[in-house]
Order: sequence, then structure tokens, then C-alpha cells
Amino acid sequence: MNNRKWKEFDFIEIFDINGGFYNKKPENKENGTIPFIGATDSNNGITEFYSYETIEKSSKTGDNNNTDISNKLFKGNCICVTNNGSVGYAYYQPTSFTCSHDVNPLYRKDGVEFNPHTGLFIATVIMEDRYRWTYGRKWRPERMIKSTIKLPVDKQGNPDWNFMENYIKSLPYGDRI
Repeated sequence: MNNRKWKEFDFIEIFDINGGFYNKKPENKENGTIPFIGATDSNNGITEFYSYETIEKSSKTGDNNNTDISNKLFKGNCICVTNNGSVGYAYYQPTSFTCSHDVNPLYRKDGVEFNPHTGLFIATVIMEDRYRWTYGRKWRPERMIKSTIKLPVDKQGNPDWNFMENYIKSLPYGDRI
């Protein structure tokens, strides 16, 4: 790691930064398979599991004034970063999920999906900077676009995704991720 060249990037150079869905956490009457990601510091950000039907029926106000489910579900293979509560915690999320507005889903700007190895590398780097953010200093998308991240680079000065993946694979038990 120390023999690598590292470079600072603006978040908006690397990530498509999304805001979560401002919703009222639905009452859960059944076990579902879709993770709900919230502003927590544990369990990979997952606070509960919902069914597709429960998410579809829920609204941000708790009444019948609902929005389309496409605004409530997010694709997996991204990094979820909490921006409230446990601010700055970052998790690789492999599957489709729903989340609160206290979470910013991040996708690679180049259109390539994170895999478990690159996702874990990036999540770890982001979490090392979480000391900058607190409950009183939320890391909403408006602030995140002005944030920076330091990453290992290739000879062209671009993020070295292959190195990040291979580094995680080289760790003890990295082959079991």
C-alpha cells in the first residue's frame, strides 16, 4: 500500500451521488427479502427487511399520497454512506435495497459496477474519513459533491480499480468474500 501512488479526487469525479428516499419507515408485518438501509453503524446498514409490496404501498407521509416504487428502490453493487445519525459509515451493498434519506447511495461514475472487493476497499477508505462528519454536520449530497477521496492510481493517474480488487483478495480470507 505504501509503495503505491495515491491521488486525491473529488467525489463527483468518481461517484454518481444519489440521495435516499425520504420515506416514513413502513410498519413491517411480514418478513421480506429487500434490505432497508438506515443511518446505523452496524449490520452493513441494514435495519430491517421488507417485501416489495410493503415498499410499494408505503409513503413518506404514511398516508395514501404515494410515489412510484422506482423512486424507492436502488440497484445493488454500490456504496451506501450514512449522512445522519451514524454519519460517515459506509457499506458495500450487493443487492437491490430501499433506504431512508439518511443514506447516500454511491455508484461508480464510469458505469462499471462495484464488486465486493472494490466495494469493500472504497467503503473502508470512506470510513477512515468519517471523523470529519458528526450528527450536527450532516454529509448530505450537497456537501458530498465538495468532498474528496484519496485513492491508489494507475500510470495514467486514474483510480487503480484492479489494484483495489487484488489488494482485498490478498488479505487473509479475502478469497472468501
